Amino acid sequence: MKTKIHIISIHEGYLTIISKQLELIFGDKAIISKLVVKDLDGDSIAAEDIVILSRSILMGVIRPFIPNGCKTIIAHREVNIANTKRLIDLPAGQKLLVVNDTLENAQETLDSLKNIFFTHTYYLDDENNPEQAIPADIDYIVTPGEMEFVPSRYSNVIDIGDRLLSYGTVWAIAEALEAGFTHEQMVNRYVKSQVSLADPNAVGYEPEKDSYTDVANLSQSEILSINKKIEEHGFLKESIKILTIYAEGKAQLKTFGRVKLKRLLEEHDIYLSEQQIRLRLEVLQELGLLNARQGRGGTTITNLGEGYLQADKLIQS
Repeated sequence: MKTKIHIISIHEGYLTIISKQLELIFGDKAIISKLVVKDLDGDSIAAEDIVILSRSILMGVIRPFIPNGCKTIIAHREVNIANTKRLIDLPAGQKLLVVNDTLENAQETLDSLKNIFFTHTYYLDDENNPEQAIPADIDYIVTPGEMEFVPSRYSNVIDIGDRLLSYGTVWAIAEALEAGFTHEQMVNRYVKSQVSLADPNAVGYEPEKDSYTDVANLSQSEILSINKKIEEHGFLKESIKILTIYAEGKAQLKTFGRVKLKRLLEEHDIYLSEQQIRLRLEVLQELGLLNARQGRGGTTITNLGEGYLQADKLIQS
């Protein structure tokens, strides 16, 4: 009977990618199970199963659902080498700005890149570390699949795709399985997973498409259609100001949540309750104008949202 490996995370996207990687590596020895934290119950995990946590901080939350003796491993991620051809081809001495959905994830990505591509200089946009000034002559922005957090004005962007489980994590899982794998066997399977997942279509979904065909040239009828949907849930002026604030934040490589948004709106004499702000954000996300993320990832404007703002200004002028 195959051992069951549970991957537990807050985010569905993480589970989709990592479960595919584990199926490519351990599919003949284990059953891979995806669990979102909110769906855990007392019957989800058995004592003989193996649990993989996306973050150590989740241990306190899920501890009541893990039976005594159950093997638990904290996952660590690395960049997928199979996606880094453009980085490999860069001449030494480049200045690279790393952009991710949270500062913690950006730092992890930077550390991984610095260890592999050690001939370059790396920077983070960290407002809490003013001593690390970002030079004006950055050569490239590097992001692990988080293009939504890169301001649209930048064209010198290298997207290295989603990060995958590190080899150290994979080897820890192999030892927990007690299936007799050698390091050589694991390396071969690990490389296979990297190559297989280098193609975005390999994880089972297509790149995100906007609801409107040409973001750069939204028609007046498309603008009016968006406006009508926004006005069904509140004043158009308020939502346009929300989009404008997020556009300004994205231009500075910053994201933020509802509390800071509320404060910024009040600076423009717009006073909304947290419930009203949440409703506005939900509507704008449903329209594809904002990309809202849980936790410290915050919210950012999408390319469609930026295109909508530009087109609306042209119509108003």
